[in-house]
Amino acid sequence: ELSNGVKVDMGAAWVHGTGVPCGSDGNECGNDELNPMVRWLQKSTDTDEYNDANNKQDPLGAGLIYTSPRGNPDTRPRDVLHASSGFVAADMDQHLMELNIGKQTVERDDANITKALDLYEKILAGASRVGAAAFLCHEGMATSTISIGKTIDVLRTNANRKYGLGFPKADDSIDSIVETLLGFYLHNLQIWHPHDLANVQLSEFIADETDFEVGGGGGEPTDDSADGITDDAAEDRIHNEGGDEGDYPGPHCNVQGGMGTILGPLQSNDVKECVICEKEVTSLDWEEDSGTILVTCGDGLKVEADFCIVTLPIACLKTAIGNHDPSDPDSIYNDMFRPPLSKEKEEAISMLQMGSYKKVFLTFDDIFWSTDASFIGLARSQLKRPQLFGKTEIGLGNYLNVDNTHAKTYGQPVLEITLAGGSAQWATGRESEKIQTAVLNFMDDSMCTNYGSSFTSRCTGCHVTRWEEDEFSQGAYAGFKLGTLERHAAALATPGWDGRLYFAGDAIIAEYEGSVHGALLSGKDAASKLLEQLVDEARSA
Repeated sequence: ELSNGVKVDMGAAWVHGTGVPCGSDGNECGNDELNPMVRWLQKSTDTDEYNDANNKQDPLGAGLIYTSPRGNPDTRPRDVLHASSGFVAADMDQHLMELNIGKQTVERDDANITKALDLYEKILAGASRVGAAAFLCHEGMATSTISIGKTIDVLRTNANRKYGLGFPKADDSIDSIVETLLGFYLHNLQIWHPHDLANVQLSEFIADETDFEVGGGGGEPTDDSADGITDDAAEDRIHNEGGDEGDYPGPHCNVQGGMGTILGPLQSNDVKECVICEKEVTSLDWEEDSGTILVTCGDGLKVEADFCIVTLPIACLKTAIGNHDPSDPDSIYNDMFRPPLSKEKEEAISMLQMGSYKKVFLTFDDIFWSTDASFIGLARSQLKRPQLFGKTEIGLGNYLNVDNTHAKTYGQPVLEITLAGGSAQWATGRESEKIQTAVLNFMDDSMCTNYGSSFTSRCTGCHVTRWEEDEFSQGAYAGFKLGTLERHAAALATPGWDGRLYFAGDAIIAEYEGSVHGALLSGKDAASKLLEQLVDEARSA
């Protein structure tokens, strides 16, 4: 609850795709196709309290607010942020984002938006082609150690200007609107990932390599390439499909009553009686002869169990094994797990990583800015140079993404600013007052207001999330870093200690890494494996 009484989600706040394709009412979708969060929320929602208007907005009856009806606003700017035609759900016929550059609004029909989107998609398609070529040249593993940020910078530095990818010439205006908008769209893409683009694998941006013809006379684009970089069909698949990059298809939604609603099915008395809270586990001891696991807590409580499913965040697992590097004989092993985990699991824990993502909630005495759009993209009034994404820049940088849904949807004078990548690293450990001052100064420099009002003078409160500083999370959500492979997630998902020890969480399911629905699916998978073990033992007995 913020200083003005408004309740907000400090952690995960979105259902990333309902599973129902955009434009559908969901009646033809099977239950297995729905995002598992939707199924849980359906159990939590009292449909008797829904009126006709609610049902039209949320035909799934899961208490959803269709914040981004066309899909992921971070990864698909053209057909999500700027699409002007709606589907069947309510409130879709609108642009989701307003863009402000140096306190000037970029009009929705400004041709520079289309130019920037064309360049954005061409650059990502070119990067995808580079990755696909690596696979066809049997160098696919390299795409896990090369970042998409570095690839973009190299493409823009070395690509022939006739293909339209290069940086502006020395005599071009650095702060051109197209270059500024391009930087914002790439910044927005960065928000979707647990790390800045300098640390996100190129492999995550590769379309099916069979879509590309590599060679074509010394590496020149083939005649079939529509834009000289990739064919239209491949580009469409990269940018215009729903349900990509860890999403489910369909609208992205907030939850009425907050994300805590998803815990509803777990609040029944028979489940709550089995939950012990406020206990810090210090060790897990497996007795191989008896097969039992002894769970020891810091206050002396000891629990014997036949099986154990560990759902600690990946950063806490690193702490649990002392950041042990199985390849380094001098590294120290923390003995939380006794006996030690397998080398495969230790390697997996060392290769998976928590990302930084901070929300800065600002409250004001009133709403004095536009509420036409759900999101407001901000760019500084003057860019000193084009944005580079091949290295991490610590600080607020040139761009900010402002979530305006509190003001637009509920009439609450609250703005939610997202800090990711280098800006989140800059904010970690920094005093809230300094973060507040820096963000407000950025907004005063770039964001349009009614009657020239100042955000700094009218701000009444600030709250900064601190998941990175919390010893029991040590980060926002999990993800792959450079060099991480799918086998690392699979190794952690494999039962240990002769089928007695299991791991689950958002780090362990590669397809949906870092998401709540990924964590749910991972937990379900761990439970299924445990039940299979029980059945096998019963049959043996």
